[in-house]
Amino acid sequence: MKYTLIMTGCCTAVLAVFSLTAGAEPGASAPGTLPCADPAADIELALISKTGPSTGRVRITAVVKNPGNAAWTAATSSHHLQMVLARRDNGARPEGTPVQPAIAIRHLAPGQQYRIDHQLDWEAGKQDAYPRFLARFSDAGQAGARPASYRLDCRPDNNRREITAADIDKLFQPPAPPPLKVVSYRLLGGIGVNTVETQLAYRRDAANVAKLTASVAVPYTGTSDGVPLNGGSGTAKIRVHIPCDAPETPGATPSPVIITYQLWGTLGLPGGAGWAPGFSVEQSIPYSEFCGPGPR
Repeated sequence: MKYTLIMTGCCTAVLAVFSLTAGAEPGASAPGTLPCADPAADIELALISKTGPSTGRVRITAVVKNPGNAAWTAATSSHHLQMVLARRDNGARPEGTPVQPAIAIRHLAPGQQYRIDHQLDWEAGKQDAYPRFLARFSDAGQAGARPASYRLDCRPDNNRREITAADIDKLFQPPAPPPLKVVSYRLLGGIGVNTVETQLAYRRDAANVAKLTASVAVPYTGTSDGVPLNGGSGTAKIRVHIPCDAPETPGATPSPVIITYQLWGTLGLPGGAGWAPGFSVEQSIPYSEFCGPGPR
């Protein structure tokens, strides 16, 4: 058995890990809104180790967190939220069977969370509709008369989260290629020139209008024209012109030239115009390769 109380969100690096929902920032609220306690359930999946292409050990974590802007507090000493991570092996028991002892939550501050971990061996593609795993919580105990300090759950629609066998199978799928990747580059004219032509591969979910831009990190400067993109995927070339004017520092090696390539898409708002920033990738080129052995 393992459960944890955490005051701030955290992530642990594993072979593969993801949360199936994206919550609001803790304490976030629109100006002028009333205090809102929002206990919410979520599930995180992690591939801990692989024993074969489709087999390994996975971790399922139930999370109860409060992304609201007020603390949830119990009404009486016996009142609490009952947090459960349950397994469903068929449709006869919709609430499932707890895989770990339940947690009684009597106070949940904004940004605070409780977690229940469960590990099991898994073979992808062997399960059909079941098993499923359910993270849930509900009021338990005697609430009685509620004092002024008691905060209701202002969003009861996020009090449970269920995953299927297909969700777990996704941990074993190869990672998707990045939306933007440097394929190759060349220096036009050789050593001492100040123009780099880079070919990038891009991949987008939408086929609407997009563009590629480039910017150069200080202490250098650079100019480049935006390159329009068409279709959901492909390759594009962009040229960046950078003066070879590294600061004069006796005995020091000039820092590398860092170029950031940005993939942009349209805002997509009805009647709107403009660009929305998307994925970016950096390219580092030694100053000596780009502009010769030292400052000019």
